[in-house]
Amino acid sequence: MDDGAAVRAFWEASGSSQGENPLQPPGRSLAAFAERNPGLFLLALDDRGLAATALGGWDGRRGWLYHVAVRPDQRRHGLGRRLVGKIEQRLRERGCPKVNLIVWDDNTEAMVFWTAAGYTRATTVEFEKQL
Repeated sequence: MDDGAAVRAFWEASGSSQGENPLQPPGRSLAAFAERNPGLFLLALDDRGLAATALGGWDGRRGWLYHVAVRPDQRRHGLGRRLVGKIEQRLRERGCPKVNLIVWDDNTEAMVFWTAAGYTRATTVEFEKQL
């Protein structure tokens, strides 16, 4: 978790983040998430550093995917799909029956990716509240 700042900067640069929760110290939520979901926080590295990330979580009922992000020069080579496939496999092994994710409504590139990966758009609406 010493690399939390670098990971968050990667997400910001890739458009995969809406920013740190201002009510929590930077990195705290990321470390707690990884601790609660062992083996589901994947990073892909190459000679230039961080190339892709994917986080998976399971609440015991549904799996979730977060921050699937690939550096622009590494896109369309299957890296994101491989990370998602690995998380899906690990969630299946834990007994997870379904995976959910959130895509910002203006991110058409992500929608194309998820559709190609076999995901369908749900008819639900997300609500939120800062605590």
